[in-house]
Amino acid sequence: MNSHRFIITLFTALLLASTDATAVNWQHYDRNPNLELQTLPSGAVANFSDWSRLMPLLRMGPTRGLKAQKVTDGVWMFDGKFYAPVVVETDAGLLVFSTGENAEEGAIFRKLIREQISEKPIIGVFYDHAHYPYGAGTLLDGDKAVIVAHPDHSRIIRESGHLANPVIPEMLPHLDARAEIHFGNQHPKKGPDAAIGATALDFGKEQAWLPPTRTLEHGEWITVGGVRIQAFHAVTDAEDSLTFWLPDKKIVIDNVVWLSIPNIYTLRGDRFRDPTLWIKALKDIRDLNPEIELCVGGGSAALVGADKVRETVTTLIDATSFIYDQSIRWTNLGIPPHQLGHYVEIPESVAKYPFINEVYGQVEHHVRRIAEENHGWFSGRGEDMHHLPQAVFAKNLVELAGGEEALVTAYQQAMQKGEYLWAKDLAANLYYTDQANTDYRQALADVLRKLGQYSPSAIQRNFYTASALSLEGDKRFTSAKVQDEDWVKEDYARAIDHLRTRINPELAGGIEGVLLFDVDGTVAELHIRNSIAEFIADPSKYYRAADARIKVSGDAFTDYFRGEISAAEMLEKATASGNAAALLNLFDPFRHIPMYPEQPL
Repeated sequence: MNSHRFIITLFTALLLASTDATAVNWQHYDRNPNLELQTLPSGAVANFSDWSRLMPLLRMGPTRGLKAQKVTDGVWMFDGKFYAPVVVETDAGLLVFSTGENAEEGAIFRKLIREQISEKPIIGVFYDHAHYPYGAGTLLDGDKAVIVAHPDHSRIIRESGHLANPVIPEMLPHLDARAEIHFGNQHPKKGPDAAIGATALDFGKEQAWLPPTRTLEHGEWITVGGVRIQAFHAVTDAEDSLTFWLPDKKIVIDNVVWLSIPNIYTLRGDRFRDPTLWIKALKDIRDLNPEIELCVGGGSAALVGADKVRETVTTLIDATSFIYDQSIRWTNLGIPPHQLGHYVEIPESVAKYPFINEVYGQVEHHVRRIAEENHGWFSGRGEDMHHLPQAVFAKNLVELAGGEEALVTAYQQAMQKGEYLWAKDLAANLYYTDQANTDYRQALADVLRKLGQYSPSAIQRNFYTASALSLEGDKRFTSAKVQDEDWVKEDYARAIDHLRTRINPELAGGIEGVLLFDVDGTVAELHIRNSIAEFIADPSKYYRAADARIKVSGDAFTDYFRGEISAAEMLEKATASGNAAALLNLFDPFRHIPMYPEQPL
């Protein structure tokens, strides 16, 4: 064995040995000859094992159309779609829980309600959480109804993008870009990379959200159409989730009892989903001892029977508690976050239930998020504090391996052996040595696609396949989006404030000036100094006068903000004074950047 081959063999052995013998998760992706992939009717190639176990419990599937299923007297739940509503009939009219993803769906649900349930007016709409209230206007179509939600609902709607409720509002474009990947919005409809499950959403359709007319705190009651309803606040995948308890019917309607492990961490990015609060929401339902449980947010069919509901809820409590407690246990023993997934495996006593699955998020990512919520990204170990730039590390590794050809050979051998995680690491380093190299891009795409096919979770699969498609030249996939036109026009001052995050310090060094914007009468400033831009909401109260002014229409400003026209093109449509052009050119224009660009940023 020559010296270079010996070094890379040793390097491989050391990497693989760094995982404890109790590790299990990584072996699913490395040297797993027993995994049988399936090709779905859409052509999607996937690990459908968890989905196959779950399908009988869902209210959708290839043979189930969109139709109302009677649950009990006066109560229906729609089959055929994950986020379809529950309808309760009263003498006075109909109560509808959840309204759909957009105006089109609201109209469809109204039509189906009229055809399959009743011609009575809708007198109550109940938002179970802020992700799917966007069909209300067309669902009601003029009916006078009380609209019920949590007190935080309207605020969360205003702050949210494509389901993301950011802690840092300025990062919404990045989170929206990831949300499109998460839900397969840009994925092909047919072929091996097609999205699977309920993950293919369309964010571009018209919305018909209506603000609530009545809010309910935890434990509060409301009576609509003679039906008594108690609300319980539930913090799940949305902070404004409400569980609705109909005691006279012994029914719970909720966004809590998902027929999968609660998605504690979502790859698209969002606020921390505290497992203890999700567990509390589950316990609130168990304590009510319902005979029927209807989860409008989780895609499940009705759970009927007090014993069945209790068993399901308790098992979800146990699975979530296990993930939470064991992530803490191993963290306290010193295991760094990025290795926790190799130590926490759901016990068979819980995993045997089909609703304990990873179709919508994986345990190895949940446990890492729990640890990082408390101590951030740093493991506490010295080697994690500082890192070489990725391209420099890649070049060093190539040199260690004996050159690019040796690394390519190692990659090919790993692929032949089914060592896909190792092949991924090798291909990624080849990519970062030369991002435009089509062979290296294809090598990384091939292994990422394989990892996506192996992943039981639809979300993980979508990110893997999106990465592969980007490497192959599909420029629709990006981590850098821009807010939509409605967002900009809703609050021009907010958009001006967000411009400060685009200042280019290489251009702004040593320059100072106050740039005033007047956008259709909305006036705000950016004070540029020391390579930052301070937002001034009320120029009349600021100590320094503007050095430059731009008076522009909302349409032109919106087009500039969204990168549809350049700074110079906006100024041609504006009235500008002072050194407006020079100051405006200190800010990066929005530009679409693929997930895997051909040049380093």
